[in-house]
Amino acid sequence: MPADAIVFDVDDTLYDLAEPYRAAYAEVFAGAYDLPVDALFTKSRWYSDRALDLLTAGKISEEDHKVLRVQWTFADWGVDVSRADALRFQAAYAAAQEHITPYPEAVEALDACAAAGVPVGIISNGDAPHQRCKLHLLGLDKRVDERLVVVSGDYNVHKPALVLFVAMEGLLGVSGAGIWYVGDTYETDIVGAKRAGWSAIWVDVRGRAVPDVPERPDKVVHSPAQMRDAVFALFKE
Repeated sequence: MPADAIVFDVDDTLYDLAEPYRAAYAEVFAGAYDLPVDALFTKSRWYSDRALDLLTAGKISEEDHKVLRVQWTFADWGVDVSRADALRFQAAYAAAQEHITPYPEAVEALDACAAAGVPVGIISNGDAPHQRCKLHLLGLDKRVDERLVVVSGDYNVHKPALVLFVAMEGLLGVSGAGIWYVGDTYETDIVGAKRAGWSAIWVDVRGRAVPDVPERPDKVVHSPAQMRDAVFALFKE
């Protein structure tokens, strides 16, 4: 299916979200524990979404969301993290995110969209000012029209909520399988896109298990380079 538009996730799709996580771990916990940081990171992404469910439902505070995703993750390795240390980790993590850089292949993919005249959008979960700041830090605000950025925090829901995908369709002026969504988190990105009737590319850099859901991606890639090439291929279909 040729692309009428291509919409991207941000975190761990356009840049390596594990990099600031590793930096925060080294600053806060490296002297105390010898844990598999990349495995911690992968698990933290799952727990972050579970905590986000509670936050969106109004059952926990923003600070609780930050604390719980750290505590739940480390608990899987038998480590009891105090609230104070969880907040220290979160502060270090946020500071490290000030230095994020995009995957070069992601920049190439975005530039290819522009050259082909294909509209590019963003749908991202999170606090709206924070996610838009990330796009600025990544230098991607120069490549993505700010009018085509949908952030869950503006809607008080989060992916895979259909309202976010419908909102993007309204901004793009197109709908259906001609919109391709590119994202890393199966339960939010792929499930949300397919339920909206879009096509989807799953960026599975971390080797995650496929969840037991009926939605399936149209393409699966395992590296930023494969993601770029999958986007390039859409212009040849």
